[in-house]
Amino acid sequence: MQHSELKQLMGDVQGIAEAAGQEIMAIFRDESRWAVEHKADDSPLTAADLAAHRVILARLTALTPEIPVISEESEAIPRDVRAQWSRCWMVDPLDGTKEFIARSNEFTVNIALIENGEAILGVVHAPAAGIVYVAARGCGAWHAEGTTVRPVLSAPVPARGERAVRIVASRRHRGARDEAFCQAVGERLGEIEFSTAGSAFKICVVAEGRADLYPRFGPTMEWDTAAGQVVVEEAGGVLMDEQGRPFRYNQRDTLLNGSFIVAGAEPALWQDICASLPEA
Repeated sequence: MQHSELKQLMGDVQGIAEAAGQEIMAIFRDESRWAVEHKADDSPLTAADLAAHRVILARLTALTPEIPVISEESEAIPRDVRAQWSRCWMVDPLDGTKEFIARSNEFTVNIALIENGEAILGVVHAPAAGIVYVAARGCGAWHAEGTTVRPVLSAPVPARGERAVRIVASRRHRGARDEAFCQAVGERLGEIEFSTAGSAFKICVVAEGRADLYPRFGPTMEWDTAAGQVVVEEAGGVLMDEQGRPFRYNQRDTLLNGSFIVAGAEPALWQDICASLPEA
């Protein structure tokens, strides 16, 4: 897709994410409308997830009728159908439903454009915080809050002893391998400072240099990471697997992600630390 097309789409998709955010916040403010259910995997589903899904699906279809949409709240699409698509939208209408239910402000709307397996445009909107991160391949990454827009840039890795390595972790998902990785980072680089965040916020915190690292060794889905990957990559960082390979999308039978590391700089360092860990 041409640079000029991506620049135009950045604004259009930001508007779609913000419209979905308005639907989410209208329900967020009125708990009687939440209608909390649980899916087969026991993950929660609310009326806000579905309302945001409907808005995004309708508006993306109107904006780009030739590009199909994969959404967390859509029916599963067979691999042989998806395999024919050179482009698709990858959508999580409400990433962080547990944060929504807990009345945290750390839930997001995630919309990414995938082209030949690569995430090339991403919007991560946090409606309760009034923040939007938007990025596209070759167009940079941007943080918008109200009328203020500023570039997003990741931070260099500190030298040992310069300052603590800032690791952002999931509030709800930390396992033994996450702990082993963080211990190895501490042994290699010294003091570690931890913080927690929900949903795709964690990727964006690394992208804008407020954290150095976000390791995730538990399961996620492609719609959880695609938009944030564009933001962090355009900010100068990486989202990669344990072998240092950037994630690709809509390329396999499953949409389930493997383990990954989000880092602001020096991917080879984190890959080396991953290689030092015991076999999972």
